Amino acid sequence: MTRSEHFFLMSAGYLVARPVDRTAFMDASLLPPRVRTASSCLARIAPDTWALAWASFDEAERCEAASRFGIPPSRIAELMDWVTQRFDEDFLWPNLFLTLEGAREFCATFVPEDSDAGILGLALSCEDADDLLRLTAPTLGEGETGLHRCLARRLPPREGGLCLGSEVLGVEAGGTLHSSLCNGLERAFAQQWSAQPNAHGLFDDHALAQRCAVYAGRGEVGAEPVPWRAWVLTEYPRTVGGTS
Repeated sequence: MTRSEHFFLMSAGYLVARPVDRTAFMDASLLPPRVRTASSCLARIAPDTWALAWASFDEAERCEAASRFGIPPSRIAELMDWVTQRFDEDFLWPNLFLTLEGAREFCATFVPEDSDAGILGLALSCEDADDLLRLTAPTLGEGETGLHRCLARRLPPREGGLCLGSEVLGVEAGGTLHSSLCNGLERAFAQQWSAQPNAHGLFDDHALAQRCAVYAGRGEVGAEPVPWRAWVLTEYPRTVGGTS
């Protein structure tokens, strides 16, 4: 992505997520052995709602979720305090950081140095961002999702990251993201436009990803009836001055 294209995007927050091994239901002829995704259906993301002290999870569930990031049971209480204190400030529902600095602080505090977890910055075209800002606006009595909060800032993505490509994602109720990969749509995208994912399982051509997102939203396709959009994923170093 060029510098000029960068400024036509709007930041949608930051995730700490691990790469995903290609599963049996993914097309091995199209996708690499490991893919990058912002979908909580596929990726292990931390922290998530399990890290909030008031959320309904038992100790075993919290320990299992933390262990996926190499975080031992002895640090669960500290992690929960850290996340709960920052909720609705820099950590947002259900698993987004408002700022890159917040994501880096979490990684420096809790994620082992040898972990393959990375910080993913999410971004949308300004047009798609404005559309989702409207679609995700909370109604009376509802809390604001992290996605809506991030988009409402109307800030461009931070510089200094490595653009991995664009992913077709749907926005579920509550602000969670759902990948087109869960529906096996990589095959349909290849048939429709000869769309070939890159080494990260993403699309290098954002305009192509946008066409795929429109296709995913057609009723006859049979994907979840949610807003599908093309999202740019950028990996940022976990430490200032580090490498992605």
